[in-house]
Amino acid sequence: MDVGLDIRPVSGKAFARYLYAHAPGAAWLRFALKDIAAYCVAKPEFAGVRALSLGGLFVDVGANRGQSIAAFRRLAPGAQIVAFEPEPLCAALLRRRFGAVPRLALHACALGRDEGELSFFIPRYGRWDCDGMAATTREEATLWLRDPGRMFRFDESLLRVEDRRVACRKLDSFALSPDLIKVHAQGAELDILEGARETLRRTRPALMCAFPSAEVVEFLGRLDYRPYAATRNGFAPGLAGGDATFTWFLPPARAETAGLA
Repeated sequence: MDVGLDIRPVSGKAFARYLYAHAPGAAWLRFALKDIAAYCVAKPEFAGVRALSLGGLFVDVGANRGQSIAAFRRLAPGAQIVAFEPEPLCAALLRRRFGAVPRLALHACALGRDEGELSFFIPRYGRWDCDGMAATTREEATLWLRDPGRMFRFDESLLRVEDRRVACRKLDSFALSPDLIKVHAQGAELDILEGARETLRRTRPALMCAFPSAEVVEFLGRLDYRPYAATRNGFAPGLAGGDATFTWFLPPARAETAGLA
């Protein structure tokens, strides 16, 4: 007899996400606590900032709620930061949190390979505003939520996707000279890097790229960038694995600074 019960094992994180969608205030509380924690801790791969003694201009592409900004300010207090975030709610939150911070500029636009406008898809799942999953395609914006390993009892009827038109610029058009570029853009990383080709050639910054695709690795390889995983002892050659979000990409001079050449 089928009584409609799902008794399969479920991870704590998957069940927590179920609560974000169904329990009033659960998502707000979770991410408010995460915002506070960002001032004290960061993902281990951010330690590469100190391993490379970075401290000039940092470009944060996909700033979301400011987790990377908080990490950069703690790890390199003297650095200047230019942040890009096209999702409207996150951009407004960043202005409230960091608008008065010195040496920090915020741009509420997307970055890509061309200038103009593009569609930006913003998912909401039940009571959960999934701002960190907004992407330039509907498929990419909902792919994470539809993964059965991440979501407990995913319900398609709870999913809504808003299509917003947002301004898009090329990073090259800003004529910046960054020491570090961080890119986390839900599948749009290749487009963003192609729009930063001249910046990469001219200033040879270190890169932090979230979940790099084979196409990203190939593109950066043609520019003489090689992938490295940040470790407690510095860097190891190759793509980051496990729970790591970011792989570092370094040109030869940066790799030599880290003792990798």
